[in-house]
Amino acid sequence: MSDHLLIYLIVILNVLSQAMLIYRLKISRKFKWRFYGLTVAVPVVVMVTMRLLIAQGMIHGHLAEQTNVEKYITKGTSMLLIGGPWLVTFFALIYLNRQRALQISSEN
Repeated sequence: MSDHLLIYLIVILNVLSQAMLIYRLKISRKFKWRFYGLTVAVPVVVMVTMRLLIAQGMIHGHLAEQTNVEKYITKGTSMLLIGGPWLVTFFALIYLNRQRALQISSEN
């Protein structure tokens, strides 16, 4: 299997695991679907953006040919590729805690 396919497989498994974590949260269905969408959208946007940058020749496809700036862009997008779904799950947890706090404050 080529490296590109393995990276996509890892990203898909990461998205699925984060979607399972969001599924377990006790938030409204409407907001669950929003968080699901963001969990999928973040890596897809990052992958498409990187592919477009490589196709346009703005970034070299091979790491050995990249300048320092291109390497930083590649590292940043790599972090977003894996960390994006984690950030969405983190924001879902923050949303849940905020909803609980608002519910408690409205009861008092």
